Amino acid sequence: MRRLPLVGLVAALTLTCCGAASAAAHDEPRTSYAKGRSQPVKDPVYPAYGNPSIDVLHYGLKLAWRPERRSLAGTATLTVRAVKPIKEVRLDFGRALKIDRVTVGGERARPRRKGDDLTIPLPATLAADKKVRLVVRYHGVPKPHSSGQLRPDLARLGLRSAADGSAWALQEPFGAFTWFPVNDHPSDEALYDVAITVPKGWAGVAHGTYKGKSVRGRAVTYRWKSTDPVASYLTLFTVDKYRMHRAKGPRGIPITYWVRPGDRWALPTVRRMPELIRWMEKKAGRYPFPSAGLVATSDSGMETQQMITLGGPYLTPEVVLHELAHHWFGNSVGPRTWKDVWLNEGFAMYFQIQWSADHGPGTMDSLMADLRRQERLVRAEAGPPGDYRRDYFAASNVYYSPALMLHEIRKRIGDDRFFAMTRAWAQEHRHTSQDRASFTAWINEHTGEDLTELIDAWLDSRTSPES
Repeated sequence: MRRLPLVGLVAALTLTCCGAASAAAHDEPRTSYAKGRSQPVKDPVYPAYGNPSIDVLHYGLKLAWRPERRSLAGTATLTVRAVKPIKEVRLDFGRALKIDRVTVGGERARPRRKGDDLTIPLPATLAADKKVRLVVRYHGVPKPHSSGQLRPDLARLGLRSAADGSAWALQEPFGAFTWFPVNDHPSDEALYDVAITVPKGWAGVAHGTYKGKSVRGRAVTYRWKSTDPVASYLTLFTVDKYRMHRAKGPRGIPITYWVRPGDRWALPTVRRMPELIRWMEKKAGRYPFPSAGLVATSDSGMETQQMITLGGPYLTPEVVLHELAHHWFGNSVGPRTWKDVWLNEGFAMYFQIQWSADHGPGTMDSLMADLRRQERLVRAEAGPPGDYRRDYFAASNVYYSPALMLHEIRKRIGDDRFFAMTRAWAQEHRHTSQDRASFTAWINEHTGEDLTELIDAWLDSRTSPES
């Protein structure tokens, strides 16, 4: 096959990313994207991110990554619903990326930028519940966001890249805005279509279900689709010299593994995902998504939706199980605001410990006793999990304390009722956002017992509750 010169590759990447967007942009939104409908709220912990006056129903992202320049070109097509009458749409969008063109319903718009905010004026007031299509074309070298968090792996959030041209995104509680314009808050979940164009020899991996690739000259485009709602912190962009491996989970669920040649040592652990999904299904019911996967990146780890993201040292069965548990607790049933991140981490931590007890030398009670000793220290340092210090996001208090709370509930109601509860919570609330009030009300009704005092003590007390 004839090789294109470098200029041909650049043109192919650009055309594949941006060429088809302009014609489609002139159409008003014709698809309802009903499954992407949310009720966004303002965040009490990080109020600078997200916009509760809009509900993004769908993101169409066409992205091109140039490894030699570590640069990104993108076309983002957003279908936006007005929660209340609005005259403009404010989105989170990284200042490092340059805007080439913005259209609203096919007409050119003149956006305003301030810091990491992008404000797009509308030609007329958009009534509540009406929709509009926005198209933003942009390019640049993404820069991660300095978050001010004390946890080392969260000090910089968003898309980062390495000298070899690889790139990956880590963005909890926020940071998706460093690579696409977004309503960056967990209460606004949306549907996604993502296409990542890279040079041959590289692969682009995103959240959702892998829909195949196409080749144009020396450029390859990888396509991904999310038909269930996704919170922005659970989105994924990563480019590296991945090799894809396929497997099947329960009921034939397609699984893809994306592993670099240097990480092949981890394949025996990675290939245990079908076994781990089956184990989780006994505790939480049917796997909530149409596909699953794992990508080995250069960073720590994240439960990105339908595609676990893990760095090499974290590729262990216990950590894979933890991130898989999030697909039920966090991805499918997510927190309405960051006040309730414990809803994610408490359940995932609990099932990680249960898996260790089932497959290791320790018992559940002995492992929980060890956890209780550690929990006292982290609660004193980072605050109670229901009211943690904002610079201590995802410290161990939101893992250990609610896991211990769940164990106390288990001891009170017994094993059978406890695991019936975990299955019912995950299955009855599939693809919804929940909070502490809804969890407490539901578990009291489901168990027939008033567990409010126990829950409040574990989430609010400045010192560890006694058994």
